[in-house]
Amino acid sequence: MFLIVGQGNPGLQYARTKHNVGFMVLDRLASPKDYRLKGNAFVAELSVGEEKGWLMKPTTFYNATGEAVAPFARFYKIPPERILVIHDELDLPPGRLRFKVGGGNAGNYGLESISKHLGSTAFHRLRIGIGKPPSPEEGATWVLSPFRFELLPVMERVLDAAAQLARDWVSEAPERIQQKYNGLNFASDASQMQ
Repeated sequence: MFLIVGQGNPGLQYARTKHNVGFMVLDRLASPKDYRLKGNAFVAELSVGEEKGWLMKPTTFYNATGEAVAPFARFYKIPPERILVIHDELDLPPGRLRFKVGGGNAGNYGLESISKHLGSTAFHRLRIGIGKPPSPEEGATWVLSPFRFELLPVMERVLDAAAQLARDWVSEAPERIQQKYNGLNFASDASQMQ
């Protein structure tokens, strides 16, 4: 069994913000009407070939994602290595995505929460580039704002690729996923379009 977690914040006011790209990817893997509340997350079942698993949109808010992920993973006996967390990444420009196995949390409080509550950093991550804010002080405003209009076609392509990556991840080796996706750039000039 596997678990694919989208990081984001619940509520319509956050729905189209950069911080919610994880939720946006999950909405490409199952219809929003397929999700039901279970504990402190909206979850939907997903089958990929013979494999069965779960999609999760926590209701805990971004920085407390681990409070939803860890109890669910323990209940269904899903090991960290079968958990994929999809999140926004300031250190990647729009148009890029990067798959990674384990590692540090790079100041992402949601990942820190998952690591702390799982007691492991071995879960897999799919980082979706949103670019850096004009200044470090504008970080919170940046992640909680929508993408600029001219960047939306690029992000649609990125989100579609991220959804396909998530499906491939279920049954393919991590090295294969990295080879297939980490070099893709859906907008070579996207860094000028933030």
